Amino acid sequence: MVDRRYALIGVEGNHDQAFLSKVLCKLLGFKKFNGQVDSLDTFWRKFVPIYPKSGKLYTRLDMPSVLHTEAVSVAIYAGEGSNLITNLGAKLSDIDHSMFLAFGIVADADKNSPDEVAKIYYEGFKEFFPSFPDKPGTIVESASRLGLYVLPDNFNQGVLETLLCNCGEYAYPEFMQRAKSYIRLVRNINSGKERW
Repeated sequence: MVDRRYALIGVEGNHDQAFLSKVLCKLLGFKKFNGQVDSLDTFWRKFVPIYPKSGKLYTRLDMPSVLHTEAVSVAIYAGEGSNLITNLGAKLSDIDHSMFLAFGIVADADKNSPDEVAKIYYEGFKEFFPSFPDKPGTIVESASRLGLYVLPDNFNQGVLETLLCNCGEYAYPEFMQRAKSYIRLVRNINSGKERW
């Protein structure tokens, strides 16, 4: 039997978490953890949330998605958007970092430059991983592989949806006009310019 190695990926939200989970399963052959607490690898037990979180009954639990192969177990932790550094930092302060084969962050550029986003995450995680990259799209080979990817492509402003829409242009061009209209409608509603 092979000793299992561990990787942790921090993301800002649940959509990012679901997207990465799908990519790891479809492209790299990972399988999803079955959700049974007695089957959870003991390494990830400190990530099991206590309910109710902070005494708030409607707060979403921050249980990571756990995926595995025979040799590697990966947790994808969604850290509540701009709270990712704080929330994941709290988890990292109570875990042995030397056990990680890899640690990475996948974050949205939003309206910032990917370089600005990279500096924020570098500052946030250098305490735990002194070699954490300060440039987007970088993987550092150290005791643990460390990486940072800034959506949509490490160069431009945007978010996961930007990447997905770009993919949709190739895979489903006949549907993208309606999808873009829907996205514009939702953005206008969120900005208060339009109502349903």
